[in-house]
Amino acid sequence: MRLKAFLGFLILFAVYHTSEIVGNNPVFILGSFILFFVVAQIVAKWLGERGITVFGMQKHKNAPINLLIGYLLGVLFYGGSFLVSVIQGKITFEGTFSIYQMILPLLGIILITFLSSASEDVLTRGYVFKYLPQKLTPEALILISSFIYVFNHIWRIDEGYTQWIMLLLMGLTYAIPFAATGSLWFTIGCHWGWNTVSLFKSQIGNMSDLKIIDHTTDWTYIYTMLIFLLFVMLYPKLFLKKATQVNNHLSV
Repeated sequence: MRLKAFLGFLILFAVYHTSEIVGNNPVFILGSFILFFVVAQIVAKWLGERGITVFGMQKHKNAPINLLIGYLLGVLFYGGSFLVSVIQGKITFEGTFSIYQMILPLLGIILITFLSSASEDVLTRGYVFKYLPQKLTPEALILISSFIYVFNHIWRIDEGYTQWIMLLLMGLTYAIPFAATGSLWFTIGCHWGWNTVSLFKSQIGNMSDLKIIDHTTDWTYIYTMLIFLLFVMLYPKLFLKKATQVNNHLSV
C-alpha cells in the first residue's frame, strides 16, 4: 500500500506540474488544474478510497463558511500588506485603469487561483497527511507537508533564500488549520485569497494602462506571512469546528 501511495503521489505531482509547461494560455492552465482533480479521483479509487474527499475535501455543513472566511483572510493579509506598502511609498502607480476592463480578467483570476490553490493543497497536505505513517504526530505531519510544499516550488530554486523562507512559512500557515480541523476548506480559502491578490497585482499591467512600481522586498511578505502564521495557530482552535469525518491521522 505504501508503494502504491508513493506512486500515486508521483502521478499527482507530475500532473500538477503540467501547469508549468502549458505556457501562459489561461485555457490550457485551467485545463491542467481540472485534469489534476480528475486524476486525483482516479488515484483515490485506485488506492481503494471512495474518492477525492478522503484528501480533506469532504462535505460538511461548515465547509462553505470556512472557505469564505479563509478566502477573506487571505485577501486581507496580502491586501493589507500591499496597502501598508503603498502608504509607506514603497509601491507607487503610473497610468490609469478602468474597472470595467478588469471585471472579466479578475473573474478568470479568481477561478484559476481557486483551482491552483485547491489542487496544491490536496497534493501537499491532504494526500500527504492521509498516507504518511499513522504513528507520526500532527506536528511532524505539519513539518513534513510544509517541506513538501517548498519542494513543490522547485522551479523557484534560483529566486534566493528569502523565497524559500517565505514558502516554508506559507506551508506551515496552510497546514496548521488542516491539522486542527481535518478539513482543507479553510486552508484552501486562505491559500486562494492570498493567491488571488498576488496574481491580480502581477497581472494588472496586462489588464489596463496602470503600472505598479514595486520597491518592496521579499521580507515585506515574509513578515506578513509570519503574522498570518501566528494568527492561524490560534484561530482554528478557537473558532473552527472539526470536520465530522476524515483523515486517519487526525482526531476528528
